[in-house]
Amino acid sequence: MRALLPLALLASLALAGCDTINGTDSGAAALMERLDGTWTRTVTTERIAPNGSVTPEGTARTDAYEIGRRIRCNRIELTNAGDADRIAVQFDPTDPASSRNCDVITTDGDARRLIFVGDNGSILQDRVATIEEDTASRQVWAFYAFDGADAIRTLWTLTR
Repeated sequence: MRALLPLALLASLALAGCDTINGTDSGAAALMERLDGTWTRTVTTERIAPNGSVTPEGTARTDAYEIGRRIRCNRIELTNAGDADRIAVQFDPTDPASSRNCDVITTDGDARRLIFVGDNGSILQDRVATIEEDTASRQVWAFYAFDGADAIRTLWTLTR
C-alpha cells in the first residue's frame, strides 16, 4: 500500500504540471475570452538588420480575423477543445463566404505567447507569436523568422 501512495502522488503532480504548461492555471482562459469575436487585422512586415536598423518590407494588408469557440472553415465547422484554446479564421470582409482557412490557437502557461498549432496545415510545424499588446479592443502579436543574418518581424495588429 505504501508503494502506491508515491505513485499516486507522482501521477497527480504530473497532471497538475500539464495544466500549468497549457495555461489552465494562469490567465489563459481570460486571454482567450478577450480574443473572442471578429477583429480588423492589419499585417505589416519589417526587416531587422544585425546593426539594429529596422526597415519596413512590402505593403500592409488588412482583412477580417474571427476568433471563437466554434468557427466555420470552408465547408466544415470546427469547435475548440477547451478554455485555453480557440479556432480562428482570416477572411475578406467584403466576401465573408470566400475561402476560410482556419488556425487552432492555444497559449503558453504565462499567457504571453500564442501558439498556432499545425501552422499552414503542417502537423509538424507550429508558429509562435509574442503578445506585445493585450487589451479587449487592441491586440498586437509579433512573429519572428530569420533571413540570413536579418530577422523578419511580422506584426499582426487586431482592432475592434
